[in-house]
Amino acid sequence: MKLFLNNKDTIDFNEQYDQWIFDLDNTIYDFNLGLFSRVSSRMTEYIKDFFDLNEVDALTLQRNMYKKYGLTLRGLMIEKKIDPEPFLEFVHDVDFSELDEDITLKTLLGKIKGKKSIYTNATFKHAKNILRSMGIFEEFEIIFDIKDANYIAKPDLNSYLMMKKKLGLNDSNISKSIFFEDTAKNLKPASELGMSTAWIENDFNRKEADSLREYINFTGSDIKSILSNMLEFEKR
Repeated sequence: MKLFLNNKDTIDFNEQYDQWIFDLDNTIYDFNLGLFSRVSSRMTEYIKDFFDLNEVDALTLQRNMYKKYGLTLRGLMIEKKIDPEPFLEFVHDVDFSELDEDITLKTLLGKIKGKKSIYTNATFKHAKNILRSMGIFEEFEIIFDIKDANYIAKPDLNSYLMMKKKLGLNDSNISKSIFFEDTAKNLKPASELGMSTAWIENDFNRKEADSLREYINFTGSDIKSILSNMLEFEKR
């Protein structure tokens, strides 16, 4: 795992990578804002009401589905035959008013010469709302969402294979791609497919990241510090 503060190599990242692929929640915006916890709370509320459960049982079901399938919705679809559309509409109906236009991030993204994409377990609508709030929606050419993945979530390898196809990645060019993600286990399949990876540091995933060090190439406290360091080392 390379920590940029200790990395003295001068790498031209714009020359190294043609495809820059970003997770959305807790990656594009600061993990410490806790915004995704609102989505999680909406999931619990939906499960509680839909299945007529108490709070504890609803949360237990939610967590069990996430652990087993990598996405709560995926588990509910398989085991409970739930309709995904009402679920997604409800859980993503949250307020992200804290997300202001991020000029610094927009400037950094503008310095990237390669193709920029979002790869998320959420919906296109959710991604669009967040990116527009931050003033960076136009920076991304493709948003690959959970519907594109047929509701198969990261870290399931099949999700990555569908993402690869849509983004035009193959065995000959995948080494020219880099994937940014806050959930450490989601970096393992990307690395095994030949992508470089960057982990957004957070205490929630730190133990997991330590166990997956071989699959993580770069780390940083947040997306802006990582991109700033990458572009700072650009050869001139």
